[in-house]
Formats: sequence, C-alpha cells, structure tokens
Amino acid sequence: MSTSSAHQQSLADTSSKTRPPMLEKGSYIPWASRFRRYLNQKRETRKFLNHSINVGPYKFKMIRRDENQDERLENEDDLTGDGLKQYEADIEAMNWILISIPNDIYNSVDSCQTAREMSLRVERLMQETALTKVDRETRFNNEFD
Repeated sequence: MSTSSAHQQSLADTSSKTRPPMLEKGSYIPWASRFRRYLNQKRETRKFLNHSINVGPYKFKMIRRDENQDERLENEDDLTGDGLKQYEADIEAMNWILISIPNDIYNSVDSCQTAREMSLRVERLMQETALTKVDRETRFNNEFD
C-alpha cells in the first residue's frame, strides 16, 4: 500500500471530533465558518491559528547571540514563548486545512507554503466553482427563454 493511500485511509478512519468537516464544492462560506469554529475550539492555540490564516506565518528575525558574533537569521531552535507557539500554530493550521479539503482541491493547494496562501487558494477555487455553477444555470435558462 502506498504512503498516500495509507494516509488517506487513516484520515477516513478518524472521527469528526478529531478533524474539521470536509469541504463540499460550491459551499466555501459554510465551510469557512465551520472551519473557523473548529479552530476556535482549540483554546490554547486559537489566537495563533487564526493569526496564521489571517496574517501569515511567523517571520524569523535577525539575531545576535554575543557582541562578538555576526547577525544571523534565527531558526526553530532559537524560538521561545509566543514566537514558538506561532511557529507551531503555522504548521498546525496548514495541516488542518489539508485534512479538511477533498482530494481534487488538495492537488491545487499542495504547492502552497503557508496557511494563509492555502486558505486564499481554497477560497478562490471554491468561489470559482460557485460562479461556474451560476454561469451554467444562467446559460441553461437563457437557452430556454
């Protein structure tokens, strides 16, 4: 069994309490509100998860350990406190988005590097789906008028 199919099977086996509801085509707004409610249930990381989606990921800063050392970009090992919580929430938010969308949208979102990029791409894809459906219905009705 391939790793991806094993991963998909493990996602299918999880209960609805451990993952957000799946995204249905053409229903972005209900999905987004359910997804946000799901994130807001996570009391400890709610603020950081929402920040990851609304604003973007944690930005690493330039640091200097001692006067004798050159400035360098901080890494994961240097993070503490809220910075560490935000960095971990960025990863968690991306995972929740990936778990909550169907496979056909997953392929379009897979290349995103941040939770913000993912959420914007999911929104755009779902709105395009809804607009396409409305356009098809309009064309169908116009043909019979």
